[in-house]
Amino acid sequence: MMKTVILATTLMVATVPCHAKTEVQGESFDVLGSVMETNVKEINAANIMTSNKEEAIRYREKIIAGWWEFMQVNSKAKPGEYCAATFLRAKLAKRAKGERKDGFSDGMAVTLFGPGGNYRGALLGFSPLGKDHAFPKLKSRQPVKVTLKQGDVAPVTLNAIYMEVSPTAPPLIVFAVPSIEALMGGMEDTWRFEVVYEGKSIADIEWHDGLKARDELKQCLAGKSFDDKRHLRF
Repeated sequence: MMKTVILATTLMVATVPCHAKTEVQGESFDVLGSVMETNVKEINAANIMTSNKEEAIRYREKIIAGWWEFMQVNSKAKPGEYCAATFLRAKLAKRAKGERKDGFSDGMAVTLFGPGGNYRGALLGFSPLGKDHAFPKLKSRQPVKVTLKQGDVAPVTLNAIYMEVSPTAPPLIVFAVPSIEALMGGMEDTWRFEVVYEGKSIADIEWHDGLKARDELKQCLAGKSFDDKRHLRF
């Protein structure tokens, strides 16, 4: 279970967010920003697609099932730095009266970040997919207090950092973790997260194949290529 992540983050809650705020730059995640922008465009297109029914159905099934993407989130990253694994998923939305097909909603991404640049810790981040989301609008790198729920573990209220990785990419809320080893050490193959801000759920996502993602991260952290040659797309 990811109790280690909760304990580690709690230990750092008083000091790391302010420290990380100065060392973690949203601009450093330019590759992630590009990937998120692409996924948002694909989701918006698939939601309104009518001319190619089969393609729309395939994409809807894919986003509802969820998939991992692996990358170095900085385009200038050295081997072993800025390694990240992102899981993307949305929920099935039953068709409303008058609509021709089921759609999807509440698209969300959860990302595990390894160290890079001056920041030697790790990050656990959440970002919405699409324009209709519940994330607050804050200044980039502003601390924000949220409640993190994980699996069947008791919820904890923590300080996180609100970030923008590009002017057009969705916002990102990240939790500072002491090390990527601590983050990976608590990973389960299937795990659910929920983030609550001011009493309102703003992120709710469950991943699968977490152990495969952990192995891919280990490869990157060791300065090696990802084993999954399709690491930016499943």
